[in-house]
Amino acid sequence: MTKPPTIRDVARLSGVSTATVSRYFSGKADAIAPRTIESVRQAAKALGYTPSEIGRSLRLAQSRVVVMLVPDATNHFTADIAVSVESALKGIGLSMVLANTGENAAQQDRLLADAQGLRARAIVLQGAIDTPRLRELVAKQGNLIFANRRPAQGIVAPYVGIDNFQAGLAVGRYFIERGYENWVAIHGPRHYFGSTARLDGFISGVGDASRVLQFESPYTMQAGYEHACRLLDLAPKKYSVFCANDMIAYGFYRAAMERNLRVPDDLVIFGFDDNRLNEWLAPWLTTVKVPALEFGPAIAKLIEMPKPGFEDGRSIILPFELKVRQSA
Repeated sequence: MTKPPTIRDVARLSGVSTATVSRYFSGKADAIAPRTIESVRQAAKALGYTPSEIGRSLRLAQSRVVVMLVPDATNHFTADIAVSVESALKGIGLSMVLANTGENAAQQDRLLADAQGLRARAIVLQGAIDTPRLRELVAKQGNLIFANRRPAQGIVAPYVGIDNFQAGLAVGRYFIERGYENWVAIHGPRHYFGSTARLDGFISGVGDASRVLQFESPYTMQAGYEHACRLLDLAPKKYSVFCANDMIAYGFYRAAMERNLRVPDDLVIFGFDDNRLNEWLAPWLTTVKVPALEFGPAIAKLIEMPKPGFEDGRSIILPFELKVRQSA
């Protein structure tokens, strides 16, 4: 196997010192003669040499890499946010490393340690889990950004996402305006701020918590399907169901179809996120549209700010809208 070219190879071919080559690639070419600059450039091109990002990171104590941790890489909404972030980072000369926590606290902590090792310019947590390790990093490094799920109480760091309480409130009021009854909320885990905010907003919107049948649930199709099976087999009614995300709504819808229930005549289903599959596979689903493609520019804006921009915990609140289709 041929070894990759080194800075010494470039110096040897161009006839200059390794220190001169290093100055050229570190952006200090102003002190180098134009003829020497061209010689180094041609030598690097001929050898196919690119400077080591690891070496640069060690010198500057920071790399051009942004690490994004996601809770579920198979979720299309999650993936859309990641694509948006990667595209925006390219525009400011940064690269992104994507890693999947699987909603596992220990895995998240391991990945945070890896991000430290990479000397990441920033760490973006799309769906963070509150751990002592996370709190320690927020306090020490000041380069963490929370996306789509607000940081837990006591953590001061930037947040990019929608106002989940207001979104849930809008859905609850919509249910009242349409005269829906037999309210059901299949909400995400209560220990996540966004989950409880959406649920609290929905309850405020309908105005009576005692009349809302609640199910705590993972954000998966399988979970939506299983909750629907238990509910629809237990006591068939014309339920009006608010799902914590579109994935849960898909699972609920499948269980309804298996029981020959018509949506919305026999069952009302309301989702959340409006991921890109809806346009092709679920054009019937009424949902809350969260602008996934706006996350990237907002996060890039925060990263370009000086460090105090991280420390004051500023938020960029994105707009949401109710996408009314056939299911509700």
